[in-house]
Amino acid sequence: MIHRVAQHPVRACYPYGGHDLLVELPLPEGEFLPALFAAHPRCRRIVAAPAEDDAPGRLALEEAGFRPVAEADLPTGTVVLYTAEPAKIMGVSTALDDMPH
Repeated sequence: MIHRVAQHPVRACYPYGGHDLLVELPLPEGEFLPALFAAHPRCRRIVAAPAEDDAPGRLALEEAGFRPVAEADLPTGTVVLYTAEPAKIMGVSTALDDMPH
């Protein structure tokens, strides 16, 4: 299932963008991240929040291209936030020497 982060409790866990999406486990089959970003071109981040003790779910997310970024406490328990970003964002350098000054 796919939600807008703004309409899900995980919205309290990080400074989300208005077009960020959240996917729930189990993940869709195949290479779904590129298709989701293509279908939602204004989306800058896709998030997942499996329970901290959901090792199979966390492994599935990593295999799909998500990376873990933080733990968060929700009313339902502790989760690990995973994110995936489109290539155009991942390719932007964050090195201080590369930033305009």
